[in-house]
Formats: sequence, C-alpha cells, structure tokens
Amino acid sequence: MGQRTLVVVPRSDGRYDCRHAHWGVTVDPLAQSTPLASGLPASAVLDELDAGYDRLTVLGGTPRWYCVCWLDPTLSDHDDIALARTDDPGELRDRWTEAKSCAVDAVAHGVAPDAARAALLLGLARRADALYHPGDASFLRDDG
Repeated sequence: MGQRTLVVVPRSDGRYDCRHAHWGVTVDPLAQSTPLASGLPASAVLDELDAGYDRLTVLGGTPRWYCVCWLDPTLSDHDDIALARTDDPGELRDRWTEAKSCAVDAVAHGVAPDAARAALLLGLARRADALYHPGDASFLRDDG
C-alpha cells in the first residue's frame, strides 16, 4: 500500500525544496523521494498539501514527522486537513484511519458532519504531539 509522502527540505535562504514519495520514506527520505519543486516560499509548500497525502516529513535540524489527517467526514473537501506531529506516524495513521472510518459511518447514519468533524479533531488533538492547520506554516520552522 502506498504512503504518499511530501518531504520538505528547508534551505538557507528561507525557502523550501519539496520532494514526493509514493511509497513513503523511512531511513533516508532524500534517497527515497523524487524532486517535486525547488525554492518554494512557505505558502507554496502549504498549497501542495491536501488529503491526497498520508504523511509529511520536514528535514533540517531534527527530522519531524506528521500525519496528514483528512477531517471532512463527508469526503468532499480535500483541503480540510490537519497535520498531526508524531514520532510514530504508523501508529497514529492506524488510529486515525479507524477513527475516520467511524466518523464517515456516523455521518451516513445521520450524525451532523460538523459534529463528526469536531469529534475527529478532538480525538486527534489528544493523540498527536502537536496539531497544525495547513494555514499555519509554523510547523516548517525548526522549532515547529
């Protein structure tokens, strides 16, 4: 199964290079990914993200791992995502997949989509080391 991953590499000029890996990355994210774009400002990196990604890795001082979590329980808004920082993206992804499936089922059985989304976000906030919304580029900084 693919694990579409966006690999972000900070540059010394304050811009970012982005790389893409369809099968995920582990030990060597640069070797396991291919170039996507170079010299992007933070806003353009944010524009690359949507629900089609499973993970995001920011290299630099200490590599940081994020799960890209699609919040929309109606499965219609691909830009409705949150980034969940974690040291164990596999475990968080497994829990997220289960929670998301339950939320989609709940909406199909009459739960209001806003209520299901709020419950997803609350559960995610409890499990992640930190939670970021894609409009907040602070996760790209080394202290993010």
